[in-house]
Amino acid sequence: MRTVFEIMSQEVLPCVRAQAAKKLMETGLSQKQIAERLGLSQPAISQYKRDLRGRKTGVFADYPRLLEEARQIAHRIAAGEISMDQAHGEIFAACSQHLVQK
Repeated sequence: MRTVFEIMSQEVLPCVRAQAAKKLMETGLSQKQIAERLGLSQPAISQYKRDLRGRKTGVFADYPRLLEEARQIAHRIAAGEISMDQAHGEIFAACSQHLVQK
C-alpha cells in the first residue's frame, strides 16, 4: 500500500501543477513565464501542455472531493492568490484529510 506522501507526489501534485499551468496558458503567458511563476522548468510546462505529465489521476476516481480541492488549489495558484509553497501545504493537508479517512 502506498503512503499519503507517495500518492501526493506521484499523482496529486502533478495534476495540480498541470491544471495551474493550463490555466496560466489561457492568459497568454509564455511557457517560460509560467515556469518561473510555478517554480518549474519550461520543458515541464511543455509536457503539461501536451498532456505528457499530470495525467495520472486514478486516485481521484476513489476520492472525488480530493479532485475538487485539487482544482480549487490550481485555480488559486493561477490567479496568484497563493504561491506554490503555500499550495504544497494545502495539497498535503487535503491528501491527509481525504486519503486517511477511507
